[in-house]
Amino acid sequence: MQNKRILIVTIPEKGHINPMIGVAQHLQAMGFELFFFAQQDISGQLQMAGLHQKVYSDPASVGVTSAFVTKGRDFVERLADKPWLRNWIKTMLLEVVPDQVRLLTAVVEDCRPAFIVTDPMIYAAAITATRMGIPWVGVSSSLNPVTPEEWTCELTETLDALRVDRDRLFIENGLAPIFRVSDAISPWLNLVFSTEEYMPRSVCGNDFSFYTGPAFPRQERGDEAAFDFERLRPNTHKVYMSMGSQIYYHPQLFTAVAGALEQESDLQLIAAIGELYYSDFRLSLPSNVIAVPYAPQLKLLPSMDLVITHGGANSVMESLACGVPLAMLPICNDQLLQAQFITRAGVGIVLDPLSPSAENYRPQLLPLLRPDSAERRNARVIGESFQRKGGAGEAAALIGRLYETGKPVWPGGGETS
Repeated sequence: MQNKRILIVTIPEKGHINPMIGVAQHLQAMGFELFFFAQQDISGQLQMAGLHQKVYSDPASVGVTSAFVTKGRDFVERLADKPWLRNWIKTMLLEVVPDQVRLLTAVVEDCRPAFIVTDPMIYAAAITATRMGIPWVGVSSSLNPVTPEEWTCELTETLDALRVDRDRLFIENGLAPIFRVSDAISPWLNLVFSTEEYMPRSVCGNDFSFYTGPAFPRQERGDEAAFDFERLRPNTHKVYMSMGSQIYYHPQLFTAVAGALEQESDLQLIAAIGELYYSDFRLSLPSNVIAVPYAPQLKLLPSMDLVITHGGANSVMESLACGVPLAMLPICNDQLLQAQFITRAGVGIVLDPLSPSAENYRPQLLPLLRPDSAERRNARVIGESFQRKGGAGEAAALIGRLYETGKPVWPGGGETS
């Protein structure tokens, strides 16, 4: 290949953009010319991350843009409606594909990339690349590729119901219908931000993905928020709680956790509470809570003793890479799979989000803060495995190998059939 242009395709939500940022930064440092496509404009964060490249977006082109950007109170309330959630997944994964293929075809014709690097949940990127005869790389924003096939949850049941339609979509466009959970598997190169110590190949049966460790950025990733670090008291336990950038509207969960930890005089709870910060809710929290709308998570994690999370793959991997144990409050989708990952690895516990109370959570959370807890010990071991990997730089180097050889890059040196 002589053309050093790469088109990066991502879903315009933090959980999908952020793990791609570090890879893009390393690719740019390697001399690649980058172009980006997302359904919404993400140029602001890319520029803050030092990625000054052309960004394609067309938010008006897809009939239901809420399939791509949905967050806050309304979204949380809708998630409780199982039929609505199943239809949302169908819309996001399948129904938007024809419009996206049309858009991406025009983008590829304009920027003429050597290949496409994409979140493998965006099926249109794989289809467009195949139609136009260029390779595509799957960079997973989740742990879907290393999820054992026998694990089940509401998401896997939904995908089973969509299997016939999804397979037909791929076959009609000349692709083999190979998936893990909601990720399409590329015949060229597949990358996942994990380690074999966390999920061994012998357990999940993955022989097609490279495990690269954490997706930490090469420099700032462009979404850093201001935070007064002087408010963190020395010689105290510090707990960080976030319910992500989409389903953060759970005041009852923040209240229950804050109540569970309120009596601990040597403890601070740092809570990223989204739009709840701008309401009276913030004033109801105990004095040992530092509430912020959005936190500089990567900068806070090394100082934390425990992370309480909805189970977004980014937050789980970033916490483990820092050796921090987890308490999880899974709400939907792959968060329920992340709960199975952390319990299998013994790096955390799962709290019941349907029964939030200080009385329920307190006896489950406090043991995790002990220096000798099994979860803390296991999290340190997994964290060391992450630190031994090359992370986003390793992922970029593997993409560079595909560019140099023009041939599929496969773990162990093999190739796909």
